[in-house]
Amino acid sequence: MGFELSKQERPVSGRLCSLLIVNRLPETVGYNIVYFAVGVGLATSQLTLAVLQHLTGLSVLFFAMMISKMQASIADALHDYEVDKANPEKSYIAMSVEMLGEKNLFSLLVIELAVGLSLWGWITFSSGNLIFLLMGLLLTLSGFTYSYPPRIKERGFLNHLVTTGVDVVCVILPVSLLLGVSFDSQTGLLLVVVFLYILGYHIVHQAGDTYFDRQSGLSTFTQQIGVETGVVSAAVLTALAAIIAWWCGYHVAFVGLGVGSIAYGVLFSHIAGKSEKDQSLAVSHWFSVSLWATYLNGVVALDLFL
Repeated sequence: MGFELSKQERPVSGRLCSLLIVNRLPETVGYNIVYFAVGVGLATSQLTLAVLQHLTGLSVLFFAMMISKMQASIADALHDYEVDKANPEKSYIAMSVEMLGEKNLFSLLVIELAVGLSLWGWITFSSGNLIFLLMGLLLTLSGFTYSYPPRIKERGFLNHLVTTGVDVVCVILPVSLLLGVSFDSQTGLLLVVVFLYILGYHIVHQAGDTYFDRQSGLSTFTQQIGVETGVVSAAVLTALAAIIAWWCGYHVAFVGLGVGSIAYGVLFSHIAGKSEKDQSLAVSHWFSVSLWATYLNGVVALDLFL
């Protein structure tokens, strides 16, 4: 790629900041913690006892999930270096790659992949349930192939189905399984609610890159449907999630998700009729997946705990 790190005088603080960026930690830590809160919230019966009994397992599970996602972030930063460099909203990622160096980052990717799978293996061994290792393998494989062949990132709507499904199946469900949740129709409907609004913010997150992805030769779902339609889709999906939440008796979630749907509507009114470039820039400036995902997951988790 031609961006090997050659200057030893790079400041340590700069390297640390770059390390956090390529692992996407500033963006992902908050909402992944709340993902866990949703999983814990599903175990509302005997909640305190279940959490105390599985405190070590929950801690290991959280780090297993985070490290598996971190290797996927490094893979994306390495593979899409040129694309990120040309995108003013993502050029900071390319700069971080330049500071840390390709070989160093690839080595770190391998280490994180191995550590993550080892932690998933520990959970499998301690629980006696092979499903945890299978979930870990699915999370790791889908994260890596998001950027590398078969490159799910450019597989249209399938990309969003996979990334959303993985968030539900490999992040929220393992927590609930570890805590001994018995699944019924109510739990299933709640997972549908979570799937719908996560799908919505994944689409909007991609919408902010639409113009720059097109300029770089990438093919994405929001290029096919347009930025405006992507934002409207998110509004509809989140509104549907709110309606189901109300029907299930989760009124706090209904209000929070309803506000989210309205916010998407406001964003649509702001970008309607503009050029694709201006729409992409507006969505990127307005939408922060770390804040938005934390908020939407947070209102659902709060309702579950209440």
